[in-house]
Amino acid sequence: MAFLSTSVYVILFILTGIYLFFKRQFSFFEKQNIPHLKPSIPFGNMKDVTRSVHMLDRMQEVFDSLKKKSKVVGFYNLTDPVYMITDIEMIKLITIKDFNNFMNRGVFSNEEDEPLTGHLFALEDERWHFLRNKLSPVFTSGKLKNMYLTIDDLTKNLVDRFDRMGKNGETVEAKNVAHRFTVDIISSVAFGVDSNTLNDQHTELLDIFKEFIGGDASLVYFFFILAFPKLAKKLHLRQFSKKVSDFFMNVVATNIKSREDRNDVRNDFLGMLIQLKNKGCIDGEISTENKKLTLNEVLAQAFLFFFAGSDTSSTTISFALTELAFNQEIQDKLRAEISELTKDSNEEISYETLHEMHYLNQVVNETLRMYTPGFAIIRQTNEDYKVPDSNITITKGTQVLIPTIGFHFDEKYWKNPTKFDPDRFTQEEIAKRPPQCYFPFGEGPRNCIGMRFGLVNVKYGLAMIIKNFKVTPDASIKYPLKVDPKNPQLEVKGGFLLNFEKI
Repeated sequence: MAFLSTSVYVILFILTGIYLFFKRQFSFFEKQNIPHLKPSIPFGNMKDVTRSVHMLDRMQEVFDSLKKKSKVVGFYNLTDPVYMITDIEMIKLITIKDFNNFMNRGVFSNEEDEPLTGHLFALEDERWHFLRNKLSPVFTSGKLKNMYLTIDDLTKNLVDRFDRMGKNGETVEAKNVAHRFTVDIISSVAFGVDSNTLNDQHTELLDIFKEFIGGDASLVYFFFILAFPKLAKKLHLRQFSKKVSDFFMNVVATNIKSREDRNDVRNDFLGMLIQLKNKGCIDGEISTENKKLTLNEVLAQAFLFFFAGSDTSSTTISFALTELAFNQEIQDKLRAEISELTKDSNEEISYETLHEMHYLNQVVNETLRMYTPGFAIIRQTNEDYKVPDSNITITKGTQVLIPTIGFHFDEKYWKNPTKFDPDRFTQEEIAKRPPQCYFPFGEGPRNCIGMRFGLVNVKYGLAMIIKNFKVTPDASIKYPLKVDPKNPQLEVKGGFLLNFEKI
């Protein structure tokens, strides 16, 4: 009985300690008198994410419920306090004017155990600045134009794939095909590898990508390492499975060695990374610092470019096609523009012609407004930061989140924000809004470095599809579109099921 009594006291002591820990953690914003949603133990404000609410919807819920109370509000990612920005002027301060205090993201990186986490998205301070400067020349308009012929060939393969499926009377899961298309483009343009996933139903590369994406469990794991990156590093946790890391490092490292052994110099993404590894600069570019990249740095950047680029582009293509399927008048108007601009060029779409398609640009911009693959800008304060014209001080070392979805659906800037309307992005309409209310690729010096490459892929893919097919929705898709809360990626509940009728 004495032993049992002691055990009860020990358990009570532990439970009391846990309760006091959560109480202390969840009093962070209350002590600062900052509006916030009431957290629940132990999930904070993330209790139903991955089960009934998507992360995007949760961000919008916090934003909409608190935006009128303060320009800075709070929420809890598990037990980690996160400041959320609800004021448009604060976006410019954090991402541009006071960038030096918000340079870093504070996200997980553990290069010692997992070299692939040493990529541009996660790097901090001078290492980020050095690498950003080294990689910027890779994504100039001139470099993209050199890659365009390869993109053109692969886009024709995409049209052939939709044509074959349409003739067979198949309803197409558009994201599956679009993802294969973007994987083929990045594999070829970036690494000189013919992955042929558009025609080969089962490839090791796609299997690896599926494992990389994961499911509900991986999203919970993601929230943990996002909330506790330092603890995760001390515990030697990995962001990706060893299978994914080993496969990618082996494929790219083998490709690099093969090129170097054969003195095979190419002007693709990997070729330019090899130049940075061996010479510290890219041919034809002026560099003030010729410090070379290590092999692991090269592998990490290739990894980020491949996985981030292929998924975001295919997601945008899929949502755009689905919205066009439900909005036939918009689809017809887009097809008319494409036909008009290609009538004197044997129906070909050149790099220059693509950039003359203004309505196509509006369609893509509206898709990115409503279905932004990156749900937020994340920053971490280097020093305490006094919010102008307020009593709020953002504490050093805490994360700051600017919810893209919140501003993209704010009725203050967008009339009927849930309606798909490309005319929001005419030059006249753009001039009526502050530029900071739209930022699908981030903002400031840490915006998406591959933005132009991604847009070329998306626009060319869409232009060729709409030029050749009438796209209609499957009867099973409900409209307006609903994001699947159980999918860690941005997906339509039930899939992007569409029909493609050859014109």
